[in-house]
Amino acid sequence: MTRVTAWEAFLSFLRKLHQGQLSISSHLLTLIYSFFIITFCNFSLWSDALHGHGADPHPASPLLAFVLYLVLIIVLNTLLSIVSFKYLLKPILIVVLFIAAGTAHFLDNYGVMIDKNMIRNVMQTDVHESGELLTTHLLVYMLLLAVIPSYVISRLKISYHSFFKELAIRVVTALVLLLFAGALMWSQYQDLASFIRNNRYLRFVLDPSAPIYYSFGYLRGDIHKGPIVLKKLGTDAHKGKTLSESKKKLLTIVVVGEAARAQEFSLDGYPRQTNPELSKLDVASFKQFSSCGTETAVSVPCMFSIYNRSDYSYEKGISTENVVDVLKHAGFNLLWRDNDGGSKAVADRIKEIDVDSLGDTRDCKDGMCRDDALLYKLQDYLDKQTGDTVIFLHQKGSHGPAYYRRVPEAYTQFKPICKSASFSDCSRQQIINSYDNTILYTDHQLARVIDFLKKNEGRFNSSMLYLSDHGESTGEHGIYLHGTPYMFAPSQQTHIPFIAWFSPGYKKEMGLNMQCVNKLLNKPFSQDNLFHTLLGVTDVKSKVYQPEMDIFRECRQ
Repeated sequence: MTRVTAWEAFLSFLRKLHQGQLSISSHLLTLIYSFFIITFCNFSLWSDALHGHGADPHPASPLLAFVLYLVLIIVLNTLLSIVSFKYLLKPILIVVLFIAAGTAHFLDNYGVMIDKNMIRNVMQTDVHESGELLTTHLLVYMLLLAVIPSYVISRLKISYHSFFKELAIRVVTALVLLLFAGALMWSQYQDLASFIRNNRYLRFVLDPSAPIYYSFGYLRGDIHKGPIVLKKLGTDAHKGKTLSESKKKLLTIVVVGEAARAQEFSLDGYPRQTNPELSKLDVASFKQFSSCGTETAVSVPCMFSIYNRSDYSYEKGISTENVVDVLKHAGFNLLWRDNDGGSKAVADRIKEIDVDSLGDTRDCKDGMCRDDALLYKLQDYLDKQTGDTVIFLHQKGSHGPAYYRRVPEAYTQFKPICKSASFSDCSRQQIINSYDNTILYTDHQLARVIDFLKKNEGRFNSSMLYLSDHGESTGEHGIYLHGTPYMFAPSQQTHIPFIAWFSPGYKKEMGLNMQCVNKLLNKPFSQDNLFHTLLGVTDVKSKVYQPEMDIFRECRQ
């Protein structure tokens, strides 16, 4: 009798699988599949459940975690049993596998959470930024958790009963399993209720529930709607007496940063010298400034809207004119230059230019531009302007995870750096060094903007406002990047820099008292203030202007 080795048995199994000779019942397949997804695509969930998450962890006991594990397998198996009939089962399983595998990579490697705003942010990310996320680690996740299992599913012969018998078996099985799950949950009811109450964020890391549920929410809320009826705002806007009677025109540059957190600005107390150039200039750096959101798709339209963070919604943002429109109504020349995937509809009704199209071959290479390109031939544009002008510059800033790509060699001062988009390839200190270099480079960019304004003082009274869209996590509590739902977001993602500079001519013409401004630097403000502050800085009068929301109102004589 010939003995069959384990290796020979395995090769025979693979051969039969490839030839489509292996058969399995649909019920057993969905059960095995559910076990695979809940086990291997949810390492972040189980790590958070057992060890806690963030600065105030509430871990589960091993017994409670095991109960949750069984319940999730049962629930997923039940849902698949309901929707996956013949001809649908394989396609549904394969699609969900690819969603779960991709999500698992970002959950495990960056500590992100998935909600509707994160889905919107992903959908609005440009192709170059998406390309930076195609790492070796992602390919490994997709191969092991999606490609190989999908191939196995595609080659299996699935046995089915008749339609009605299949339906009856599925209904009975679902009821029995749900009763079992209910009994498990009841046995741990007190501990389970407390755990869920203290760890509500877990719904944002449950894979594949979170990406599928919030993707449908995004499609239902953002896509499946009729034509947008735009609500006009500030149509009565006009230039104030001071501006109208000034001998010089007004020039304001608003710089919108990307993923810059205040914690890394030496102007705000960071021990590393990340602001060597700005520290030599007469700037006002506000130390208690917070963002409206934790992702660009929320924060950029929110900061320019008339709504406060508590009142803002995506639907309100896209259906209401913003402060840029109010400036247009007041007769300003307006320009939006973008290096970060667009204005998110903020500049839809003015001239918006992507820096890729400017022809800057020095700062734009391989489909990506460094922020130096934002000033490329900007003087040519300004030389043609004869009226009051506001220019918006949207930076690439500190966009991760490939921080090293944002910074030219001359500003790579903190070393060693992380030269990978996969943070698992680098130490945390390397990641922090790379991030700090982006802040150093932003410091240089803002100094360049101020220098640009100074060179044009003969024609313009000028000012610069800089604020980031949101902050960034660099490993605190195991979290990287940004986009954590606001209610759970660490301060690193919501505490942002706000820096202002005013020319001597502006301060004199507008009666701005900088001693008064300096007394405000430690007071709390937020992106809610930008709408009215920008109208105040540009001396625009309108019924929509709320003076109490204007940061500099009390300091203008």
